[in-house]
Amino acid sequence: MAREQLGVCAEANLHGSYLLLNAHEGHERLLRSKLARLPLLFDRLAEHFSEAQLSGVVAIGSNYWDLLYPGARPVGLSMLPELSAADIELAAVPVDILIQIRSDRLDVNIISCQQVLQMLDSHVEIQDQLQGCRYLDGRNLTGFIDVPWNPKARNRRQVSLIDATEQPVFAGGSYMYLQQLVFDHLSWHQLSLAEQEDIMGYDKVSARPLEEHRILPDSHRLMMQPDLNAPEVLMQNMPSYQVKQQGLIQLAYAASAQALHRQLSYRCGMSAHSSGHDLLLNYHRIELTAAFFAPSISFLELSAKN
Repeated sequence: MAREQLGVCAEANLHGSYLLLNAHEGHERLLRSKLARLPLLFDRLAEHFSEAQLSGVVAIGSNYWDLLYPGARPVGLSMLPELSAADIELAAVPVDILIQIRSDRLDVNIISCQQVLQMLDSHVEIQDQLQGCRYLDGRNLTGFIDVPWNPKARNRRQVSLIDATEQPVFAGGSYMYLQQLVFDHLSWHQLSLAEQEDIMGYDKVSARPLEEHRILPDSHRLMMQPDLNAPEVLMQNMPSYQVKQQGLIQLAYAASAQALHRQLSYRCGMSAHSSGHDLLLNYHRIELTAAFFAPSISFLELSAKN
């Protein structure tokens, strides 16, 4: 039975660190070996700092997958869907490797990042590092509870992890989109509470859906999850804040590439069923979008032998 990376379905933490790495050409064999050792490193750090609830995810960029693992490719893994919305720019960026580290202690995240980079030293270069944090008990910088429709408990695994009957080689793996969004907080806070709730599609305090007569067809809730009874995507978002720039680090995990494609195209107003793009995107600029696959630990270890 495939062993999934525990960070994919882990519950929310206080701090998130995201290493965006580019691999040096010709280092594929050594990288396969070292990437397979990262889950063990995360386990060791999680045991040492047990109160921090550390978890990690190793994800491979769709553009780099065939070089690193030429023997097999997850069905549907592609760069990003072609979306030609005139007013939405995805800012697609190729990233070879993404390392996601989350815990309840910032110092533990720092130590983990240091040890990851020590292990991968001379094989990669850092393209960027993003830092997220928990804000107001699970809210994003809009002041609203973030993704209240997220699947819970065992449904998290069903939504985000590939079943062995679908793709035996990639069982326990997960497709993932990373997006970095910059928040226009000045414009947002000029809106009234009612205007904000209409854009979001749910109550600011309780996160309950608005009354049916108030729900706009292009509200954020409906654009991100049209069918609340059948979620297809697990979101792992964290606000990010710097004095000059603030926003959201958004990670979407799914058991199929089509589920991520559907959500993104629907949100950008490019689906046949869309009534326009997500209204919340009028207050966020997409700074970066990249597509990845997070293989199971079993796949990482088996591939390291080749």
